[in-house]
Parts: sequence; structure tokens; C-alpha cells
Amino acid sequence: MLSFSVIVILLLPSIDRYFDFSTDRTANIGSTIGGLTAPVLTIFSSYLVYLALIRQTESNNEQRLKNESDMIFLLINQLDAELDGFYVKQTKGTVEQKFTGLEALNDFGRGYRYDYNIDQFEQLPGYTFKAWYEAGQIAVIVDTFNLIEQRINTSPLNEQTRNLFRFKLESYYNGKLKIPFSSLASAFDIYPDQLDEIAQKIIDLVTRNGNAELYASGEEN
Repeated sequence: MLSFSVIVILLLPSIDRYFDFSTDRTANIGSTIGGLTAPVLTIFSSYLVYLALIRQTESNNEQRLKNESDMIFLLINQLDAELDGFYVKQTKGTVEQKFTGLEALNDFGRGYRYDYNIDQFEQLPGYTFKAWYEAGQIAVIVDTFNLIEQRINTSPLNEQTRNLFRFKLESYYNGKLKIPFSSLASAFDIYPDQLDEIAQKIIDLVTRNGNAELYASGEEN
């Protein structure tokens, strides 16, 4: 449209012969207009390409951050699924009962700390916490929690968003994992022979989340 407008304007009759481009002496008017407008249009086109590249870069960054947020939410959902899948079995008489989820984890943590006679296993060499079938399930939960924590700290998200995810993870720990894990960590103080790599992971997690005094004193809410 700009080029067409310039052509129309330049081909109009002029009051001064010097600016009259409608005569035969200006047969090469197309080349003249092209030479004048091409640099302007090229610069304008380059500017548009630059804006497009900037917008594409911003869009890619936004998508990358969205993917990172989605990954963290996916891991949190995975952690929730692993907690829901946790189970313990108890036999009363001839009846075997199975408990699952958070209730089962709370019962196991409290039972391990207060009810189970762990001393009887001291006579068995190498019988540490990982010999309990529940320990493998707990190890998966702890590993996933640590993975989420590491993912949040190393993500390209801004600090405000990372703090929101940290708050979410802290809330998850305090609401679901704090009491059973603190019970287990307290029991490891009482039964040091039960210590192994899984037990140490639990102790590290409890200590890192500010519950060292809780499990050291054996107090629970």
C-alpha cells in the first residue's frame, strides 16, 4: 500500500517541472521508486522479524516454565499415589486385615515406635529396618519427596514461584508425613541396631524439615 501510494503521488502533475515525474523523461520511475522504497521496506520487514523472534522466544520461555510447573505437580501427584498405595497387614486370630494410605502409615509409624517389640530382632544379625516389608514402600515415598524438593530448587522458575511450591511441599509434609516419619526417627534412636540406609533417609528428611527436636524427644501431637 505504501509503494502504491508513492507511485500515485509521484505520477500526479506537478507545478514545478523539476518534480514532474509524469513525463516521458521519467520512464524509469519504477526503478526510482523501487530504489527509494526498498530499503525502507526492508528495514521495516527486519523490524517485524525481530519482533516475531522476540515474541517466539518469550513464548518458548513461558512454555518451558509451564512444563516445569506441570512436572512438579505431576511428581506431587505421584507422591500422593505412592502414599495412597502404602499398606500394612495385621492378623487378629485367623483374620488378616489390610490397611492402606495415610491411616496405614500413621499406624505403622506409631506401632513401630510404641507397640512393636523390636528388641526381639537384635538376635538376628543384619536384621535392620529394611527387613520390614513396609520399609521399601516408605523408601519410595521418601525418594519421591526428595526428588520434588530437588526439582523445585533447581528449576528455572522465579524465586516467588519456587517459594509457592516449597510452601506446598512443606504443607504436604506437615499434613501427611510429619507424624509417622517423626515416630520412626524417634524409634531409630531407641533401636540403633535398626539403622540402615533407608532409616537414615527418614532421619535426614525429618531433620531437614525442622522436626529434629520432635523425634529426639519422642513427642508427638
